[in-house]
Formats: sequence, C-alpha cells, structure tokens
Amino acid sequence: MKIFKYFLLSIILLKLSSFGLTYFGTTVGSLLNSLLFSCLLVYYFLSTKPKLPLVFIVLGLVYFLISGLNYSGVLRDYFMDFIKYFIFILGVSSLTKDTSTNELSVFAFIGAMSVLVNAVIFSTPYGRYGGFYINPNDAGLVCLIAFSLTFYVEHIVLKLFLQLLLVTAGIMTLSRYFILILILVNLIAVISHKKNSLGLITGTIGIVVVLTLSSLFNLNTTRFVAFKSVFGNEEIETRTISEGSRSETWALYKDVILKNPVSGIGYKALHGEQISNYSNVKVNVGVHNTYLMAIGESGIITFLLFILIYISLIIRSVKHLKSNPEYACIAAVLTTYLLVSHNYFDNYFVLFTSVWLYQRVKKSPYSFDQIEEEEEFKPNNILNP
Repeated sequence: MKIFKYFLLSIILLKLSSFGLTYFGTTVGSLLNSLLFSCLLVYYFLSTKPKLPLVFIVLGLVYFLISGLNYSGVLRDYFMDFIKYFIFILGVSSLTKDTSTNELSVFAFIGAMSVLVNAVIFSTPYGRYGGFYINPNDAGLVCLIAFSLTFYVEHIVLKLFLQLLLVTAGIMTLSRYFILILILVNLIAVISHKKNSLGLITGTIGIVVVLTLSSLFNLNTTRFVAFKSVFGNEEIETRTISEGSRSETWALYKDVILKNPVSGIGYKALHGEQISNYSNVKVNVGVHNTYLMAIGESGIITFLLFILIYISLIIRSVKHLKSNPEYACIAAVLTTYLLVSHNYFDNYFVLFTSVWLYQRVKKSPYSFDQIEEEEEFKPNNILNP
C-alpha cells in the first residue's frame, strides 16, 4: 500500500501528468492523468475512510453549479472537469490523511530540487526555471511549501542546509511572488520562535550565492538584472519589477466582474477566453486571481466561500503556531498564492496541500499528531536524523 501511496504522491506533488504531456506527448500525459484518477478511487476504497472535507465539496458544488448556468462552451469539457474535481477530492481525502508531514516534506523537496537541476543542467534561453512544474510561478509555490516544511525539521544543521538549497532553487524561478512571500514565511516562523530567525540568514546566504555565481546560471537577463538591483547599489529597476504585474491583469477584468457579481458570467470565462459580450477589450490572458475568478465566473457566494475557507485555515493554523509553525506558513503561502493564480479547480498540488492542511488544523493542537504514525515525530525519520 505504501508503494501505491508514493506512486500517487509522485503524480500529484511532482505534477508528473503535465510534465509527461509537455516532454513526452499526449499519450504519456493522458496515461498518467487517467492513472491518477483511477488509482485515487482504488486508494479511497482500499484505505480507512476519513471524514470527507465537506468545505471543499460544498465549494466545488457551488462553483460548478452556478458557473454552469451561464456556460456556453462545450458541455463535455464542463462535465469532465466537474467529475474530475469531485473524484480528486473524494480520493485525496484518504491520501492526505495517510500522508505525514515528513512524507509531504520529502516530495516537496524533490520537486523544488527539480528546479535547481533544471537551472544547472538543463538551462534554456528563457532563463526562468520550473523543473517538473514547467511554470516557474508554480515552481516558486512548491519551493515555498518545501521551505515552510523545514521548520518541522529538528536538526539545526540539516534544516539550514535544506533552506539554503530551497532558497537557491526558488530564486532560479525568478518569481516575484516567491521572493515576496519568502519574507512573509520567515517572519511567521520568527514570531513562532526566535530560533527560526536563522532562516533569514540562510535566505541571505542563498541570495549571495546566486549573485556571486550568477555567471554559472543562464538566468533571464531582464528579470535577473531587476532582481540584482534590489540588493545592489545601482538604481532599482522598478519598471521591470512592476511590468506585467498581476494588478495590471486584474484591472483588465474589472468591468467584466462588476457586470454580474451575483452569479458571474460563466464557467472558465475569466481563464483567458474572449469576453467581448461584456467588454470591448479582448483579453488573451487569464485573470490570475482565484478570488476574482470565483466572483467573475460564479458570483459572490463562491467568492465568500473562498475567503471563509482560507481565512479559516489561517486562523486555525495560528492556534498551532508554537507547536507546528509550518502550518501557519503553509496557510499564508496558499492564501496568497490564490491572489496570483486562477487555475484552482485543476491545480492538484494546491488542492492536495489545502486538504492536507485542513485535516490537521481543524483539530486542536497535538490532537491530530497523536493519531499519525509515531515515526513522523521520532528523531530517526527521513528529515530528522
């Protein structure tokens, strides 16, 4: 059963379906995608049944049913996405419960290291790296989750070494989101315990390493110069840093969202499809904001559900701040990531991590730990040698 579990974790947390589709073609991508959903169902029926994450079931029902009322696209695509979401939530509820903090840490770390391998060995002219995740912004999210989970590691030297590698990998994405939220994650960790201030030191060392050895990496020149200017004596490249910012993208959809905030304008309407019926502007890029996507496509109820779910995750995580600071860090990363991404209902890494965190923080501190496998908290596990 463990091998079966690790197979599923590999597909979900390393996004092997999209990786296979991109580099090996539709046959491999479709096969891995089919295996994911079929194996999730098998895993659910073979494993001990946990309580279903009702908030995510309600969220999916409200979003799909309301957005479907105004949907004018291919019905087959709509129903397939609807079914896949609920199969995933059903199956992953057992998988997340069986996935320890240690196991999630290992898979997130492997994913983050794929970014570093991508940058060092398989560099490209584009100069921004995503590893298994293809998209550098998605890779930045994984690096942040992996970095957050290092606060679970007890061995100080190992923790600092892992953080150094993760910061270096995150910088390889040249994601503005990664750099900004990395500061937030460190602040949360320091508030939980002063000893976590060492993470700020490793972050600084990581930045120095990249600046010093930048000639060894084929980094995107424009973005890297802007990044370097923030830490150097030269004038900060504010134009590059702010160019193509998410706020500019959100502004494109302002009139569309205000047109019908009650029930939205339909499924996937804010994913980059033309919306000329509601605006004179042709938008070729998605809204890049899950909260705006929710209200724009499915209305105010779905929007409020998103706010309630993720604010609740933050509040409940703070209750565990002293014992498990990684929970609050992950909650902050997920909540802010939804501000810069609109592919929520098929972003299985985000869904998995959200359900995993929800199952742990809905209970009082330590209560979930007591029913997890004992070895997760013993000093002889993978991340605590």
